[in-house]
Amino acid sequence: MDVASYQGEPDWEAVHGDGIRFAFSKVTEGTGYTNPTWGHNRDGMTALGDGFLPGAYHFLHGGDGAGQARYFLDKAGDVSAFAVALDVEASGADAETARDWVAEFKDRTDGHPVFGYFPRWYWEQTGKPDLDFFDTIWQSHYVNGSGSPESLYKKVKDSWWKEFGGEPISVLQFSSSGTVEGISGRCDVNAYREGLADLKALALGQS
Repeated sequence: MDVASYQGEPDWEAVHGDGIRFAFSKVTEGTGYTNPTWGHNRDGMTALGDGFLPGAYHFLHGGDGAGQARYFLDKAGDVSAFAVALDVEASGADAETARDWVAEFKDRTDGHPVFGYFPRWYWEQTGKPDLDFFDTIWQSHYVNGSGSPESLYKKVKDSWWKEFGGEPISVLQFSSSGTVEGISGRCDVNAYREGLADLKALALGQS
C-alpha cells in the first residue's frame, strides 16, 4: 500500500499481519512540506524486519528538481534500505524536472534505484516523454469497488501492465479504496507480480 498523512499513524504490525509485504510512505512535497507521519511510518516499517520492504516517496512540483531531491534526502534520512519512488502527476511537474531529481538523488546515493510513479494519463498529457531515467515504472489503473487487496486485484486486467515510456511497469496501484487491517479508512493498494526477494533486488539495486 502507499500512505500519506491522510491515513494517520498506521499500526504497521497489523498491516503486516494482514498480508501486506511492501509499502510506500510520503516523505516530502516540493521544497516546503514534510509529511508529519513520516517518522512514525519509517520506524514502524523498518521494525518489521526482513519480511517487509519499506518505501519512501517524494511528490514532485515543477521547478528545481535537484533542489527537491536534496530536500527529500534531508528529511528522509538514510534510505539505503528503502524502495524510493518519485511521484510525478501534477503541480507543474514534468519529465525534465523528474530527470533532474533522479540524477541528483542517484548522485548522492551511489545510484540507488528510483521507481517512477508517472501515471499513463499524465504521461500522455505531457507529450509521452521518454522515461528511461527511471529504473522502472509504478503505474495506476483503478478497479471498481472497495474491499481487501486480494478481492480487488481479481478485477485487474493484464493490459494494465503494458509498458510505456520505454520502461516496464513493476508496481501497479489498482485501487484507492482498499481496506487493510491497521489502517483507519480506505487506502491505496498496489501489486508486484513476483516475490518479495525479487522486489527487494529491484528496489535496492541488488543482484
